[in-house]
Amino acid sequence: MTVSELAVKCLGFSGACLTYGLAETEAGFRQQLRSGDMALKSFLLTPVLLVLTAISCLALVRLIGGDPVMPWFGVLLAAAPLPGFVSVLMLAKPSGRTSRHLPGLLFVTALGVALAVLSGPASGWGPAILASAAALAFLWYDFIYSDLGRTPSVTLRQGGPLPEFDVQNLDGAPVSSRDFLGGRTLILFYRGNWCPLCMAQVNELAARYRALSEMGVDVVLISPQPQTQTEALALRFDVDMKFLTDPDGQAAQSLQIAAPDGTPSGLTLFGYAKDTVLPTVIAIDAEGTIIYLDQTDNYRVRPEPDLFLEIFRGRAAASGDQPVPAPVGSLQEGSA
Repeated sequence: MTVSELAVKCLGFSGACLTYGLAETEAGFRQQLRSGDMALKSFLLTPVLLVLTAISCLALVRLIGGDPVMPWFGVLLAAAPLPGFVSVLMLAKPSGRTSRHLPGLLFVTALGVALAVLSGPASGWGPAILASAAALAFLWYDFIYSDLGRTPSVTLRQGGPLPEFDVQNLDGAPVSSRDFLGGRTLILFYRGNWCPLCMAQVNELAARYRALSEMGVDVVLISPQPQTQTEALALRFDVDMKFLTDPDGQAAQSLQIAAPDGTPSGLTLFGYAKDTVLPTVIAIDAEGTIIYLDQTDNYRVRPEPDLFLEIFRGRAAASGDQPVPAPVGSLQEGSA
């Protein structure tokens, strides 16, 4: 058997192991990912990212220093995808959603493990161990951390009334959910400015604000984050979206969408509370009936923003109102 054939077989075996491990991980852990495990996941995320970044730097140093290329390049391929992916999300905020299980990054990670393991007999098993540990960390993020372990709220029900709850505006004045009645409203509960997917989702709504507004839709954004953080976010947008806060997460608790200990470790140093909210989208009509509800079970999987336009246009048509087409260029207006 040639070296290339062995490499292909090793890559195929690594991919098969990863696929089997992912399926078993998802099936075995999904029922256990409840609030009791949220604290552990939140605590581990920052250390995991730091360790993978350190392993990536070590691999680069070894490659630059003239160590064998194949094993250390494998380590780099296995360790770099997760911190690189999170960095892109934090800095670029390219979209409000990703694929559920990131198959491209899984392939790169599997390739890295295969290269490191294949080089083991000749170069030692240190790189193979590091690459395997990095792959396990990626699997943990992809299948355990990203899964919210969510039990759908029984308080929120599509077709049912919007429950009553109280939040605050930027002046600290109370705002009741009853104030949303009488007009169509799109409500987004988001985790905070620290969440890149949440910020990308807010950007998408701002970009479609004019189209929503011309259909008579108010956009309401609610977060349990400190009021100063919400004020800073509101200043980034030149649109009349309503930025509200949920002090102590009382509204989230009453709606059964709270995420105790859901804030990643270290962010409490920047004023964020350790408890947050599960990303949730609620659309209501003028009577307060929930016409659309999204309770995602994966923080990286969010509804497409144009879906909201379709929902409200469809509701307007069903009620006999004249549906308003989205104006040309409206998708680019209102973004930060």
